Amino acid sequence: MASFDLIVIGSGPGGYIAAIRGAQLGLSTALVEKDTVLGGTCLHRGCIPAKTWLESAHRFEQMQQAAEFGIQGVDAGALRADLAAIVKRKNRIVLKNAKGIEFLMKKNKVTVLKGFGRLGGKGKVEVQGEAGTEVHEAKRIILATGSVPRDLPGLEADGRRVLNSDHILEIPELPSHLVILGAGAIGVEFASVFARLGSKVTLVELLDSVLPIEDEAVGQELARIFTKQHKMDIRCGTRITGVERFEDRVICHLEGLKPGTLEASHLLVAVGRAPVTGGVGLEQTAAIMDRGCVAVDAFMRTAEPGLYAIGDVVRTPWLAHVASDEGLVAAEHAAQSLGVGVHPHPVNYDRVPGCTYCDPEVGSIGLTERAARERGFEVQVGSFPFMPMAKANIVGEPHGFIKIVAEKKYGEILGIHILGPKATELVASSVAILAGELTVDALIQTMYPHPTLNEVFPEAARAVHGRALNA
Repeated sequence: MASFDLIVIGSGPGGYIAAIRGAQLGLSTALVEKDTVLGGTCLHRGCIPAKTWLESAHRFEQMQQAAEFGIQGVDAGALRADLAAIVKRKNRIVLKNAKGIEFLMKKNKVTVLKGFGRLGGKGKVEVQGEAGTEVHEAKRIILATGSVPRDLPGLEADGRRVLNSDHILEIPELPSHLVILGAGAIGVEFASVFARLGSKVTLVELLDSVLPIEDEAVGQELARIFTKQHKMDIRCGTRITGVERFEDRVICHLEGLKPGTLEASHLLVAVGRAPVTGGVGLEQTAAIMDRGCVAVDAFMRTAEPGLYAIGDVVRTPWLAHVASDEGLVAAEHAAQSLGVGVHPHPVNYDRVPGCTYCDPEVGSIGLTERAARERGFEVQVGSFPFMPMAKANIVGEPHGFIKIVAEKKYGEILGIHILGPKATELVASSVAILAGELTVDALIQTMYPHPTLNEVFPEAARAVHGRALNA
């Protein structure tokens, strides 16, 4: 048995960041991971591998448009997607990043314990590895076990014709017709990938719009672009009630606003994720569960003294950067409670940037127009399209818009919502705008370089007052 100041269970973007921060603050720290390599779901089965697929699809689409940019000799009709090569590149990038995390553990003198971590109660952590079970003690513990793809009764993934987001990252053949259930971030990203690579795509969503947690205008315009540019069949307000599985196809039965029967090569079930809280020993603690998640306070503390929980096991936005910030808060509070002079600051969940890497991309931060009105704000909004912007036309992506949601009396900016080229990069400017508490008038007076995509920000701010210059 070894003793540590801090043990972190799970090496995803929340867990490994928490471990590094704990070690930096002088805590003897251990990191427990059940996989053979570090990085968690985000690196191996989520954010990073999905983005490699998206980049391959983007390059594929660009090559088809080479002649428009004055590049001759590319036979667009002869282009084909080599899925084995896409997967190979994905694996290479993932491995490189995993080795980087291993290096950081060594650099910061974090002890890595390989095996399945389980809470043993009273400050004990059981690590079930190949050589058996070891028990370690810790003054403080951070639970960061993440999440897994959610199954639906009757639509359970089999890895062959009915897939989840883990399976599709390793798919060896291009689906001739891919039906995707769920039009959240995961669903629309894979819809964008496979539509650009050449698959017929049908997107099915129970709610009334794609990307239902985003501003309504974003979901409406994205659906229009998907339908027009990528010829997708989008069926909102619809559900799949059953699926028939065959060796070479599936038949999906739909009910709702757009009912019917669909025969497809594959079905991707992308209806969200489920927290990994079962089997980790929470019943050995006083931690309280909240609809499947672990209840925590602003400093990520559970009801069990000395136990923290972060990331996808708590009811906060399930995003890698949120988990990382929560890991910092938990590690710093753990260190503070052990006498270290550090002052943790809780996460401001109204300032969480969101990114969806479809084509066009989506980036957002703050309140949607609906949420702002529901909170009682007197709201004014301004939208401006990318179409007139020189840089958007230069890069060949003059579609989408930016929308600013503001409070009317003082011009406080409550939310910024972007659909368009490089939106997931532009949202960083949005983070700075809200962090700096700029008003609409202050944003109008902010100078941006020309030609850049960032010029759209003051135009949208002027649109709030109905006086955009390039309209």
